[in-house]
Amino acid sequence: MPTDDVIDLLTTVPLWAVVAFRLYARRKTSGQWAIMWTFATLAVAATLRLTVIEDALVDVTGIDDLAVLPKHLLVMLSCMLLLGWVESVVPPRDPEPAWRRLTQLRPRMIVFAVTGFAAAVAFPFAAHSVTAPDGSTDFATPQYGDLAGTLHLTVYLLPMGLALTASAALCLTAAHRTKGRLFRLCMRLMGYGAAVGTLYPAYRFSYLLCGLTGWHYPLTEMQFHRGASIIQFATILMVIAGSSVRAADVVLRTIRYRRSLIALRPLWEELASVLPPDKVLRHFRNGTSPAEDARQLRDLYGRLDERVVEIVDASVTLRPWIDKTLPARALVAARATGLHGAECRAAREAICLHVARTKAAEGAPYERAPAVAFTLPLNAEWLTRVASHYPSPAIVQAARSLASSESLQEVPA
Repeated sequence: MPTDDVIDLLTTVPLWAVVAFRLYARRKTSGQWAIMWTFATLAVAATLRLTVIEDALVDVTGIDDLAVLPKHLLVMLSCMLLLGWVESVVPPRDPEPAWRRLTQLRPRMIVFAVTGFAAAVAFPFAAHSVTAPDGSTDFATPQYGDLAGTLHLTVYLLPMGLALTASAALCLTAAHRTKGRLFRLCMRLMGYGAAVGTLYPAYRFSYLLCGLTGWHYPLTEMQFHRGASIIQFATILMVIAGSSVRAADVVLRTIRYRRSLIALRPLWEELASVLPPDKVLRHFRNGTSPAEDARQLRDLYGRLDERVVEIVDASVTLRPWIDKTLPARALVAARATGLHGAECRAAREAICLHVARTKAAEGAPYERAPAVAFTLPLNAEWLTRVASHYPSPAIVQAARSLASSESLQEVPA
């Protein structure tokens, strides 16, 4: 495989991975769709740049350089889409610099339409590609000194340079104006990536200028192409890294939500039976299986929130079976198992739930006006601690001892 193709694959594969993730996540806002389409157009363009794809299109159609013009137009479009996304997320300030008006949709689309049309008109008159020494397809080298090829590459590179320069300025402006740590990091990385990307048009322009003026270019053909590939690689990876900062946070939160959902399941199953009949019916109709908790990733937060609420509702339902001395005795029993601090308090609540559920299931007398306001907090992290102690043999045994040693008397209405 040509060396240039190896470098290209290092950007093509991550681009398609980002596109796949964003499609799976079902983005809803216009900004999320804009950044997804930015990466989608870049991914297609990067794929068309691979030698094996270019050669396959030529073999199938018999048309030389068929992949080059679509690739260039897609890169131009992706730069305009990136600029549109960045412009939409910059926190507003009054007054805004006058140049920001040029980054809005209408000016961007006018620039893309004019330069895209000019690139398409000049392309058929450009010199044909050649095979580089490493075996890759080389379109840029034959345009050295070729007027039509230089015009095509100029109108291809010009909107790219303008869009990346404006994107870098907007990203760094957004990073300066925001207080959000993750968003600031996202904008800085994307700003640095766009700033590096502005070197690519300047690098190509210098080569074209030497071709038209007859000046000797200081780099060999191989060194020139290697440098262009490295600039593209650095730009795309930094933009991917910046746009993925929040995605990485989403992934970490998804892992945390999934762990909590699975950890709360035993406690949720135990307490679901004391919920009101309509909630019990919904539990049987819509409740997920353990396997679904483990593999179903959609709406994890909503399912976890519902599970937390139902556990807390169950604790409220069980409160009449918890007398005023039970929490203190449960704390002593939890300490007797060797627990301390927060773990001991979580075990105390697990013991209270055990005792109350046992008495509720046995139909034991209860207090109509409970003396203890025992209610679990709406906190998934804390409930996960309680759930981790709930099935413990030592905690179960302590709860049984307390349940057998007390007898609640029904308070007359």
